[in-house]
Amino acid sequence: LEALRMDAKECLELGLSHRVLPTMVRQLLGLDLVYTGPGVPRENTETVKAHLVRRGSLTAEGLAGRLHGDILRGFVCAEVAPAATLLQHASYSRAKDAGCVRTEGRGYVLAPSDVVLVKWR
Repeated sequence: LEALRMDAKECLELGLSHRVLPTMVRQLLGLDLVYTGPGVPRENTETVKAHLVRRGSLTAEGLAGRLHGDILRGFVCAEVAPAATLLQHASYSRAKDAGCVRTEGRGYVLAPSDVVLVKWR
């Protein structure tokens, strides 16, 4: 808000709510959300975690390293799909069957709202 030179009252007058402000702050700071999931083991398959990353700076391999050193060392590939596309399907496996999930290598630069499943040995 300081960067915008607004106080709370002015924000409310403009119709900016507590839901809009976090998005504005992320945009001002050049940050994006990417997601990891579904989880492993099988009982956590519905688990998706959000990660804040600097726009255009994190690769699939870098995300693997953020998750765990062993995942980085054993990185094989990343299955990637946009979050909006996955929400149109009942499950991750159905989205994959529909061809909405693509396989990317180490150098893939994560896009905003990507959902990434890191495959590793």
